[in-house]
Amino acid sequence: MSEPYEIIGARELGREAWNAFADACPEAWLFHRHELLGALSEWPRRADVSFALRDTRDGSVAAVIPLFVIQSRGPRALGFNTLDSLGGPAVNASGREREQIAQAAHARIKELARVHGAGQVVVSLSGMAPWLRGPDCPRVNPLVELGYENEPSQTWVVDLRGGEEAAWKGMEGRARTAVRKAQKLGVTVRPARGAEDLDIYYTLHLETYGRTGAAPHPRAYFERIWEDFLAAGLCRVFIAEHEGRAVSAENFGIYKGAALYWTGATAAQGLELNAPSLVMWEAMRWMMAQGVEWFETGEAFPGAQGKLKGLNDFKKSFGGSLHPVYRGRMATAGRMQRAARALKDILLD
Repeated sequence: MSEPYEIIGARELGREAWNAFADACPEAWLFHRHELLGALSEWPRRADVSFALRDTRDGSVAAVIPLFVIQSRGPRALGFNTLDSLGGPAVNASGREREQIAQAAHARIKELARVHGAGQVVVSLSGMAPWLRGPDCPRVNPLVELGYENEPSQTWVVDLRGGEEAAWKGMEGRARTAVRKAQKLGVTVRPARGAEDLDIYYTLHLETYGRTGAAPHPRAYFERIWEDFLAAGLCRVFIAEHEGRAVSAENFGIYKGAALYWTGATAAQGLELNAPSLVMWEAMRWMMAQGVEWFETGEAFPGAQGKLKGLNDFKKSFGGSLHPVYRGRMATAGRMQRAARALKDILLD
């Protein structure tokens, strides 16, 4: 008897069929779009191994699974590579059928972990996917039933359904004050357009990461965002200017009536001018005009201190409430054994 589902690679399935499934599936969100696979492939030490499950009975797509091998800097034999799925398996079925498809997807994930020498699998579900933001959303991490160790987090989400006046009143006083100060100081906000604005954004990105000491993302990553997301209306980038100079820019993912604060970059002068707060507010106004109902401002760190506290408080200040983020981690069988054998071989060499 043949298997009910066959494995097909993301490239083999093709962008059109992959995205058609993502558009129709309530478990899929922006992270499941085929375009993001290309964008994330620009990051160093990442290899795209995304795949889909296709029903052998009628040829329909049953699930899409964005998946990357994150390569360790050490010997592959040690098993420290990671399989990472941002978004997790998106399955367009319910009940027993959904369970069977999900089990088949995770069986393939575990097989790929063995093939690529991955010592762990990390899966993060998207809180903005329709099935996770509605009243009937799961109350328990769906990954637990598939054998993943529960590693939940939380994020700040703003409900935009009440309109602009309600959103303004819902913001904390310090956020409204920051917006007014930026306006008073002459900061203006406009949408980003073509290649020239990509240059502006990446210059701000380099300055931001240089200030924080983090390694910047490759320019090619942002080129993909500009070419594949901005042009298709899957994101919106806003640039804040002061006296003719760009001082801040923020990129927001837009999909299925929800938005995400995706990336941001700000010059030191922009921080002094409160430009990021004005950009956030103008972006929220634009979202509401487009019918966006939910806005995720980013992962929350309640109780944090230092830099994380400042980041958390900024995200919270725009009227967000805490929503769950479902994550799971699975250690693959034999990781310690492989590491021990590899270490023995190194010592005896």
